[in-house]
Amino acid sequence: MTEYQKAVNVLELGAKNDGSEDVSEIVNRYTKETALYFPAGQYKVSQPLVIENPIFGAGYARGPQADAGHTWLISEIQHEDTDPLNETGVIRFGGTGHFTVENLNIRCASHECGIYINPCVQSTATFVNKVGIYNMRGYGLLATKGPETPGFASRPLFLQNMTIFGTADYPYPCVGIQLDDRIGDNRFANIEIMGTRIGVVQEASFVYATNMHIWTGCLGQKDNDQWWETTRSIILGKGDANFLGDNIYVDTSYVLIEFRSPRNMLSINNFMSWEDGSIQGCTKRDAKLFKIPEGSTEYPNINLTNGMIYVSGDNAHPGRLNDVTAPCPNARIQNVRILSNYSLNADTWKRHSFLRCDTPTYSGIVPASDADQYVRIAAIVQEANGSCELTYTADNGDRADFTLATKGSATRLLMKKGIFCDAEFYDKFEEKFCTLYVKVPANSPELHYTVKTTCASECYFPLDLGLLKNHPAFTAKTEILSSADDLGYVSEATSC
Repeated sequence: MTEYQKAVNVLELGAKNDGSEDVSEIVNRYTKETALYFPAGQYKVSQPLVIENPIFGAGYARGPQADAGHTWLISEIQHEDTDPLNETGVIRFGGTGHFTVENLNIRCASHECGIYINPCVQSTATFVNKVGIYNMRGYGLLATKGPETPGFASRPLFLQNMTIFGTADYPYPCVGIQLDDRIGDNRFANIEIMGTRIGVVQEASFVYATNMHIWTGCLGQKDNDQWWETTRSIILGKGDANFLGDNIYVDTSYVLIEFRSPRNMLSINNFMSWEDGSIQGCTKRDAKLFKIPEGSTEYPNINLTNGMIYVSGDNAHPGRLNDVTAPCPNARIQNVRILSNYSLNADTWKRHSFLRCDTPTYSGIVPASDADQYVRIAAIVQEANGSCELTYTADNGDRADFTLATKGSATRLLMKKGIFCDAEFYDKFEEKFCTLYVKVPANSPELHYTVKTTCASECYFPLDLGLLKNHPAFTAKTEILSSADDLGYVSEATSC
């Protein structure tokens, strides 16, 4: 606030805010001396504004149309080099980088960055707040350190309340935010990145993020397969790059999260993904949630807790996102719900159910309204020989233990039934299923239960049907039967 109150009005220095005259020379001259204030209007920029003190505008528009009620820096810079070390920017930080850029909008013209920080130096406390960057084809915000700059820049960037928007033509490199090697401990909050090819690239150290929306599929080349295959929401790069986030929404990318090093770490609470259908012209239907380096024997650390992933399409009309499996055995994915219209079969849930996670333990409720009806609460998918063991317990004392085992062509269901629990095994689909049903006793309150997978071979996939809720009904009841007689082949199982 002190810097803002001391800022000099650029109109008093001779700048024009009607877009008629270039303001680059005036800004670059006076930024060496003082903070600058840009009243609402449009300011033509033909050379990078190399700021050495804070700059402030009179309004963040949150939309790409330049108007008279907000501050707009309209670039006429022509820059085609997409090498980060040869970049330029509408705003470029000079000096020590202890600056604030706040309450304004930037409209790019070519491949220049919206904001370019090079070199990014130690403890700069750079603060970017309420800034929109539009029509960008290069980088929205790029922070780097050329090879001539020694050391590591820690805690340099605080970015919040930003919109970064791509273009409708071919966007290369078109990266929303890129933080190069030796730059870390950055803070992001309330940021939307839309219509870019890549949302965020983090090459080293930590990003701490909250409330981010990364939407890569909505603008440039959305019907171009070559472009679509290069889209990414978040890339963790070659170094010890770590992303810790809360309320992160990644949307419509060929790869939602790519790890390029086994030392990467990703931890997100409240994670959401939703394919929006904007890339209907692309033929590729093998987009995936995670990508790790080919042939890895070491694995990144992955933790997703709470959230929802919408897998669009159905068997007849498959969508683009068709692999949400965890890429490594040490991934931890808990309480992330998958919404899908695909039929329930082994092939589908092999791709749509985080199969490489630890064997699940989960809890649920059978409502009192379903008294005397059997409700399917769990399933095991069998792909090949092996075995799986489950234990069901309920708050009314009911318990059941069962094992499904296959050797050669013979499959056996060994079950110690509970009073209000039953199971079935059948060859209804291409692969084999065993499903567990429970019911609420007549005239009883709702039934709380827990299903614990005590053992599962790699050829069996225990499924929490409470998390695999179908869209758009959002119902946990994948099937309800009126009596145990309808369970079919239970009587053929061997009880123990």
